[in-house]
Amino acid sequence: MTAKSSQFSREGDLTGLWSGEYWSVGEPVPPVPFSAHLIDNGRDITGTTLEPNTFAHPGLIELSAEILGSRGELSVRFTKLYLAAPGVHRDPIFYSGSVDSKFTMIDGEWAIEAPGYELMSGRFVLVRVSRGPETVAIAREVELELKR
Repeated sequence: MTAKSSQFSREGDLTGLWSGEYWSVGEPVPPVPFSAHLIDNGRDITGTTLEPNTFAHPGLIELSAEILGSRGELSVRFTKLYLAAPGVHRDPIFYSGSVDSKFTMIDGEWAIEAPGYELMSGRFVLVRVSRGPETVAIAREVELELKR
């Protein structure tokens, strides 16, 4: 085994910090930027997202959510659920997308059907910012920032 092949590699999974945006189809509103910290165990995906507040109580600056889902070889499916806060809905948002062959970009669609509302849907794109161990340190910084 060579030194290079014995090193741990995250090149074949989605674990890492991602940055991107989502937008509504047919709505005249600007895209919403968001970041995602993903943990990929080869089949299941967990993680968190952080985005500016665009719909909840005006006293909130940012909104956090948890994600839980799965992935295929070059596909992902996950549900995003915002953490409880004033004016924040708790309806699941369903995401499904395609991953590029280098595991550096995810693009796809999202949809939410909240009780009493029409189906809302749109598109999203995420680009990898960092992989594995680097991401753990960045995620800790983000968590500490959120607790302040």
